[in-house]
Amino acid sequence: MNLFKRIFLKFKNSKFFRQYKEEMIIIPILLLIFWGFNHIVIYLYPESAFFDYVSEIETILSKIVIFIIALWTAHLALRMSFPKVYKYLQDDFYFKFNDLDDDKKSNYAIKFILVFILAAALVFSAKAQSTNNTYTDSVRVELVDSITKQLNVRETTPNRGEMVDIYNKQVGVKLGSPWCGAFVGSNLTWQNVSNPNSGRAADYALEKDIIWKAKKKNNPNLESGDVVTFFYSNLGRVGHTGFYVETDKNGYFITIEGNTNGNGSREGDGVYKKKRTPDKVYAVSRYIKGSKKDTK
Repeated sequence: MNLFKRIFLKFKNSKFFRQYKEEMIIIPILLLIFWGFNHIVIYLYPESAFFDYVSEIETILSKIVIFIIALWTAHLALRMSFPKVYKYLQDDFYFKFNDLDDDKKSNYAIKFILVFILAAALVFSAKAQSTNNTYTDSVRVELVDSITKQLNVRETTPNRGEMVDIYNKQVGVKLGSPWCGAFVGSNLTWQNVSNPNSGRAADYALEKDIIWKAKKKNNPNLESGDVVTFFYSNLGRVGHTGFYVETDKNGYFITIEGNTNGNGSREGDGVYKKKRTPDKVYAVSRYIKGSKKDTK
């Protein structure tokens, strides 16, 4: 404990913290606001889709790393390709910037800020993926209508509850078992759709059923009622599943999942509508056949 205290005090008294403390303090405040807003929205409007914010924070951090690498690469390329220009910018411009008159400093500062903001916006912008979210197939309509009505399902004790027990009984697993797979299998079976009817999430990510994988970066071409799966590196396998509903205008997958929560956990307390980053989805499988877009 004393070691952590010394490290904290050393960091608190560092020049870096004193210079950037306002920026560093606002980050946990924004995270708390985001966390609270997330839970309030889910409580008041259970049919709304909200971020799996742990995954979203990871996405933001990864983009920050990409942005830093891009800046460093540009810096290195300039230094290697145009050494005289680099030397001038470093020696005669950067270090002598304060010697310029106010009008020139203002002019340069505005241009640099605008370029920096534009570059950051390009890195952080979400690339929408083209997909047609309309679905006229009666099975898909009835399935989405049914799982939407189940958004009020909540556990009474861990992995137990009236509807939770029904899901697990339908797929033939022990009561009290994790039930995201049972939620998917039960709802497909109730629509007379052939499926693994399993409580294991990994059974919904078999190669014969998969129509899209995130790592292949292909056009998703998905339809409401398809099944999304999520891979967990700590498990070394697919560990969670749910239904794809649509893709929003920013390219996020809107899903309805069982055994999750506001955090997007695979061990949650109910059925929730989530907003998932496509890159975090392992694969999408299709069990409702016969669609015009069905490539299977």
